[in-house]
Amino acid sequence: MRLGFHYHIPAIKKDNSIYIPGYLGRFLDSLATHSESLTCFMHSPVGSERDQMDYPLQRDNIALVDIGPHTSIPQRILSAGSVRNIISAHCDQLDLMLIRGPSPLLPVIASVCRKMPLALLLVGDYLAGIDDLPQPRWRKELIRMWSYWNAQKQLKAAKLSLTFVNAHLLYQQLQGKVPNLVETRTTTLSLSDFYQREDTCQNRPIRLLYTGRIDRAKGLLDILEALYFLVKNGKDIIFDLVGMLEKGDPILDELTMKANLMGMSDRVIFHGYHPLGHELFQFYKQADIYIMASQASEGFPRTIWEALAHSLPVIATKVGSIPDFIGEAALLVEPNQPDQLVTAITEIITNKDLRMKSIKKGYLLAQSNTLEIRAKQMIEEMERYLSMVKS
Repeated sequence: MRLGFHYHIPAIKKDNSIYIPGYLGRFLDSLATHSESLTCFMHSPVGSERDQMDYPLQRDNIALVDIGPHTSIPQRILSAGSVRNIISAHCDQLDLMLIRGPSPLLPVIASVCRKMPLALLLVGDYLAGIDDLPQPRWRKELIRMWSYWNAQKQLKAAKLSLTFVNAHLLYQQLQGKVPNLVETRTTTLSLSDFYQREDTCQNRPIRLLYTGRIDRAKGLLDILEALYFLVKNGKDIIFDLVGMLEKGDPILDELTMKANLMGMSDRVIFHGYHPLGHELFQFYKQADIYIMASQASEGFPRTIWEALAHSLPVIATKVGSIPDFIGEAALLVEPNQPDQLVTAITEIITNKDLRMKSIKKGYLLAQSNTLEIRAKQMIEEMERYLSMVKS
């Protein structure tokens, strides 16, 4: 199958290789393993984004088509005409176009590809996190209106395509509306990435880990509040944060200031961004507990899969698809409840039997969700859909 792909994350070609952020690069390599060719229609990075292009694609059957710079969303929408022309020129070289969404140009690219088979991979919901954006109210309302328009266009495209969904709530909402609907679970892990151990929390200090976007909606202030209570009551804990700063969100400055006021500046450590792979995985191997205190809806964070695959007990909030996908392999708490985080962290530290059972269940669950498994399933579904469309 000659597969096309679009998502708004940028990519760049240098030194005869295509570079892209690791979490997306691994996914594309896994698809290309089962495809005749994979043509990626991607924006080029601007400014500091070039530093995030840290993963060279490994498969030689992947081509990159530059559709213009990764500027602001309004600017990209205004340049939609040129994107339309670029993709139209390649349509006869593709059997199917896969668009990961939500994405600003999804409606445009779906309309360009209306004469060929189309597949969508929906991994989130623009509307879900608007209230948590660090923006003035008037701007939030503008974003909400545009997001609603984008979601309606996305639904229209989904009704005419094969649609993969990585969020259980969204899957339920689309049932009965979208005829070719498949629930999936995206991941960044190969079996070679797994790190097995029976137990954690054997040494002091206990290392509490968060990886991902440094974003207010991830509940980082709730974790800090829980940490303060635990330390005040005699627990020796360090909170490690690893990830990329969210543009326009001053949460790290606020977190640092509050930690200083609480007398915990030495217990909250921001390690910056580290690329997916050995560098990032070292933090999982050194950690004792992984924590995700999201306040807004999630699909299913890839970082939870990474934590489970590194034999970490996980504490997460009951948002999005987390309760549906993780089952009993983690301790789940309500969002915006630091006291429940305190209880869960204490239970993991003090209850060895619970901790070891959680580690084992999580490790086995992660083994059922590798790139090798998911990419093969996706390609088989797309090939089935192609056969159905042609018949």
